[in-house]
Order: sequence, then C-alpha cells, then structure tokens
Amino acid sequence: MTGTREALNHLDDEVSGTVRFGDGSCVEIKGLGSIVMEGRDQQHKVLTNVYYIPKLKSNIISLGQLEEAGCDVRLRNGRLTVVDSEGTLIISAPRTNNRLYTLKNAVVSPVCLHMNLEDKNWLWHARFGHLNFRALRDLASKGMVEGMPTVDRVEQVCDGCTLGKQHRIPFPHQSSFRASQGLELVHADLCGKISPPTPSGKEYFLLVVDDHSRYMWVELLKTKDEALSYFKKIKQQAELEHGRKLKALRTDRGGEFNSNLFTVFCNETGIKHYTTTPYSPQQNGVVERRNQIVVEMARCLLKSKGMPPRFWGEAVVTAVFILNRAPTKSLKNMTPYEAWHGKKPRVDHLKTFGCVAHVKVVGPGITKLSDRSVKMVFLGYESGTKGYRVFDPENNRLHVSRDVVFEEDAKWNWNAQDSTGQADSETFTVEF
Repeated sequence: MTGTREALNHLDDEVSGTVRFGDGSCVEIKGLGSIVMEGRDQQHKVLTNVYYIPKLKSNIISLGQLEEAGCDVRLRNGRLTVVDSEGTLIISAPRTNNRLYTLKNAVVSPVCLHMNLEDKNWLWHARFGHLNFRALRDLASKGMVEGMPTVDRVEQVCDGCTLGKQHRIPFPHQSSFRASQGLELVHADLCGKISPPTPSGKEYFLLVVDDHSRYMWVELLKTKDEALSYFKKIKQQAELEHGRKLKALRTDRGGEFNSNLFTVFCNETGIKHYTTTPYSPQQNGVVERRNQIVVEMARCLLKSKGMPPRFWGEAVVTAVFILNRAPTKSLKNMTPYEAWHGKKPRVDHLKTFGCVAHVKVVGPGITKLSDRSVKMVFLGYESGTKGYRVFDPENNRLHVSRDVVFEEDAKWNWNAQDSTGQADSETFTVEF
C-alpha cells in the first residue's frame, strides 16, 4: 500500500474498497497500480497489486503476498531477507527499535524502450512482445528456435511491461491432469466483451489451447453466438494438421458453450465436453492463465508504441503468434510450436509490433518519379502467407506485403484523435 500517487507507474482507479487496521480505523482505496524499485546492481523489480490509499502516511509491503508469489521470506538476527523464486535477493532490511523492518529502496521510473532498441537484448524483448529476459535467454541458449542470437539477461524493466502487466488475482499453478498426446484434450474460453471494438466490429476473442503441447489458436468474434462456427473452424484446422481427431473439450459454463447447438455438435462428433462447476473458472485454469498472458502481452504491445486501443485485435493475434514460439513452464526446452508441429520455429523474421514500416509501392499507375514506398505501421503477421500486416493511417486501410523495410525504434505519431476521427480511451478494457 502507498499514499504516494507519483510512485505508481500505472493506476487502475476502477479498483476501490476499504482497508481496516488493527485499531479499527478504515481508509479508502482509490486504485491499484505497480511500483518499480531499484535494488542491488541497479536491477529493477516490479511490485504489483499496490493499493493507492491517499490517507496512508507510510508505505507497507505484505510479506504474506510476497510468500504467495513464491518468495522465500526469512527473519534472522534482526534482519529481514526476501529471495525471489530465481534465488535473487530482492529485500534486505534491518529491524528497527519499534520492531518494524524498514526498506530503503529508491523508487525509479521504468526504462524507455525506445531509447534501448539499438541494444539487441531490448530489440528482441520488443520483438517477442515484452517476454521476460530469462525466457528470451533460454530460447537461444537451449536451441528452442532458429534465427535468434543469444540474449543476455537485463535487470531493468521497460515502460510497456509495467503498464501492461498489472495482475490482480493469481490462478492455480498446476492441473491434476495432463494429456499425453495432441488433441486428447483442448481448453477453450471466450474473452470479452472488449472495449473499444476493432475497426471491423469485433468485441470478443475465442482462445483454444491444446493441453499436451500448449499450442494456441485464436479467432476474433463480433458476438458470442459465433463461438460454435469459429470453434468448428479451429477443430478442422487442428485435426488436419495433426492427423488426429479431437477427443475432449473443457470450457466454462458460458452460454456460448452450453447451448443446444454446441451440445448437439459435441454429441455428433463424439467429443467429450467437460465444464467447470458454477463460479469456478479456476477449474479451466490452463486457458484462463493463457488468456491473462495473451491480454497482458497485447496491452504491452499497444502501450509500448502508443497505439490506439482499437488495434487490440491485431495485438491479441500477434501475442498468440509470439507465445506459440516462446517458452512455457509446461514444456521442457521446447516451445509450443515445436511440440505441435514437430520442428523448431524460425524467429528471424520477427519485428517490433507498432513500429514504422516502409512498404514498397507495387501495381499499375507508378511513374518514374512516383514514390517507391509508403510509410505505414506494422500490425503483425499474415496467417498462411509469407507477408506482414501493415496499416496505412493516412488512408485508414490494412495491407499485406512482403516488401517492407522496418524502423523498429520508431513509432507512428498518433494524434489525440485516431484516423477515424474519434478519440480513443486510454486502453482497451476486458470483461472476463
């Protein structure tokens, strides 16, 4: 908890409530945010789930929450020490006369990613959707992908990470069952309603996760009742790729998955449909966690380049593309892409989402003095085509091209009003 608004890098002022202290007094919560603290050797640590309480005179850290997050908390010889899950000492505080442990760490601002893209470590951090540096190092050092240099660990965090990775409630860490082969069990969940809608009117996305490989498929939806048709599309694609039939599906009890049409479809195709108990989404924790990770990465992609939130759909699809090529704790020295396709993915074509892209002009009507390229914005990777998705803000049009030159350290100068003439809100909001 903190009473200093300036210490918070991001504040969700929709979070409210009260905190009661031991003397019976109550203080009002005015928001939830995160703080970046600088420790030894100038490494940065992000403290999330920080309540903003204006009436609070001192900053308070919950040792219980640190322990829940996997930290080792020890009190010995008049000193408090906290070691994170990777064995790094993050807190060392002496006991004071009033038996409190006072931590004197400098609160710092996150590193501006734009100023660090000349460093290959930060460049690949941006290309991989703000994936943590430990995972980036493992990708190259353990040969999990092709076309990527070895990335050193960097202890600072960027502004896109602190703005995009704000947690609230953790999901359970482990499932009691794990499929032994692809399509033995898949998890599905519908995420939304998301505001603002995409330019094509999409307000939801359907995420399907294979339990064995953790490979993901995503589709953007306008309405919930489109879930069945898009699930059929994903099922057909997955079965053709893997050469097996889908055996079982696990979802929550949402109406889109419990409709008569969905039930008939599962019965006709022989799919066993397992659902969670009421108000227990944690029982479908595999896809719930992946949903959270996808939304976080999409938010980082948008924030780091100052993109209007109406592009959340492109960011979500790009996040899934990246995460299929990124490490996961559920697989050992292998990405979901390799576990599903049986070969290592190439990543040397990855570029920084939202950067400026110079697209070659092709087609009729080009004279000798015509411009040979047009400035656009990179929005991701075209499925089924060796091309990049780029957006022309001047003409409000989306294009696909393979002839592109990227300025990965540059971003488009989006005005207060986007190209549709309507002001955007600060970020996209998701109703889980």
